[in-house]
This record gives sequence, structure tokens and C-alpha cells, in this order.
Amino acid sequence: MLRLGVFRPEQFFAAPPDRWLPYLYYRLSRSRVSLRLLRSVGDEMFERLMPHVRLSNGVARTTFRNRFRNLDPLVNDVLSRNFSSREELVVEDWAASTCLTSYEWAESLFALFPRLRFTASDGMLYLIEVEDAVSGEVFVTEQDGRPLQYIRPPFAICMAPPESWTAPLNRVGYQWAKRRWRKVGEIGRAPDAWFDWRCEEMLERNGRLLRKLPLIHPRALELARRDERFSIRRHSVFERAPAPCHVIRSMNILNRSYFSEHQLFDAARSVAESLHAGGIWIVGRTTCEDPPVHDVSVLRKLDSGLLQVVERTGAGSEIESIALDVAAVLA
Repeated sequence: MLRLGVFRPEQFFAAPPDRWLPYLYYRLSRSRVSLRLLRSVGDEMFERLMPHVRLSNGVARTTFRNRFRNLDPLVNDVLSRNFSSREELVVEDWAASTCLTSYEWAESLFALFPRLRFTASDGMLYLIEVEDAVSGEVFVTEQDGRPLQYIRPPFAICMAPPESWTAPLNRVGYQWAKRRWRKVGEIGRAPDAWFDWRCEEMLERNGRLLRKLPLIHPRALELARRDERFSIRRHSVFERAPAPCHVIRSMNILNRSYFSEHQLFDAARSVAESLHAGGIWIVGRTTCEDPPVHDVSVLRKLDSGLLQVVERTGAGSEIESIALDVAAVLA
């Protein structure tokens, strides 16, 4: 079997074309979309591209408009009961993926808390395009330099996971790309400051051009540019917030299918230590997308340091007991 690639927006067909030659190319390339298309896209193209982005750990980047449309009103009601509208409320949305749900939540909160300071964060906000200025070869990598894709039209070679021998030509391309990456990949580590969304888009290093490919939804980027109350930051759920927060949301990340009990305990500790007394933590997962169904626990940090469940939807968070145990240890 042979797999080619999709390299231009006009090739990214919404439906199979009628003519036989474009249809053949469509059949051979539809599963191999060049991640370079992330460089400059609008809302619709970005949302259609996301299912084609799979990280080296197997996690897919998904994004849905109005994903939390029946959760945000419930959470906002809890916040309105616990905080004054005049308060300079500090809210962080951890593991926000594309930050689309962060954008939607922040927009609803601005009307309730005009002095809101909202930060959306994720461990990976960009992929990196590495282009060799001499050969023209292109690799797309994660921020730590781990290659995901080798691009040499008409091929888009998958490097994580490796190409299978069921597609012999692609497997040969993978072996070639792996050897080339040992040379091209020696670019050094890009400085952390470069991954700030406000930083310049391109670096030149040792004859290689580095460009950022945003995994941030265009609407979230636009909001960050026009409203200083909304910002985007690289952050891991296993790290404390840089400054204490009033509200932290961590949806669809702290689950037993992703992490061990020990890791979940460490992440819960990071949240508990990041909250002000009286702060609110929203934690849970989406169990059904359409219609959206969520198992969520809303917890409040007491003056003693203990956490108290103040609201549940669905079955509540599967790590609720871990959260309560962490708070008891820290109190």
C-alpha cells in the first residue's frame, strides 16, 4: 500500500472529488496531511486539521466548539456565589489543548467579572517546522525536537509512530528520513522564550529555518492580542502556577487512563498548592461529545487547606478521592 500527502489547502478536500485522477490522489493521500498547513489557517481549516495532529505519545489534538456549553453556566454560577464581581479574579485553565474552550469560557466570564485575569495553558502550544535551507527538506517536530513528520512532496512520511512495512515505499522513506534527521536534527534547543505566542515566528540556526506551527485556535490567539485580560502560557499540570489563583480548571487530562495514581497525586498537589484559600478547582472529563456529558467535581479550598466538594455533575471526577486525600496531607 502507498500513502502520499496533502500539501496545499485546496488539496484538503471536504469530500471526495468526482474526477478519477484527483479521486485517486485523494485516496492515496487523505490520511497524510502535511502539518505545515498549520502555519497560517482560519478557524474552519484549523478545526479540520486538528484530528490529523497526533503527538508522539499517541495523544490526538481535538477541538470542538461549545464543548462545555452545559458545563460553563454551572461553573459560572458557582463562581458568582463565591466571588464578588468587583474582584480581580485570577482564573487558569490548565491542559487547555487548543485553548478554544478557554476562549469560550473567558468570554462568558468577562461579563460577570470585568476585572478578570484569565490564563489558558498547555504543555505544548506549538509544533516546529525545521527546513534545511540547502536541501529544502522539511521536518515537523515537537517542541523537544522529537520528529513527527518528514515532508518531501509527494510524500508526507510519518515518523512517530514509524511507517509500517505494509506500505513499503513509505517505510523506505521513513528509514531515509531517520538517517537524515541525525544530521538535520542537530539544531540545538530553541530558547523557551521563543515559544511565547508574542515572539517572532522564525529562527535561523546552522542553515536551518525554524518556524512555529500553532496548536492554538485562531480565536484564542486573536483574543489574546486584543484583550490584555486573556493570556496564553506554556505550563504543565505537574507544575504549580507562577502565582496563586482563585480558580483552576483541569478538564480531560487528570484521568487514570493517562496517568498513574502517583502522577495524579502530584498533579492534584500542584493544583491545591496553587489555589488561594477559598479558591475553586474544576476537575473532570467529558464522557460523551454529542450531546456533551461531563463527569465533573467542583471543589473549594477551605482556610484549613482542605478541599470541599461544592458541586458535582454526572458521576463527579474519577480523581475526586485523590484530590481530597492530597488536601488532607497538605493541610
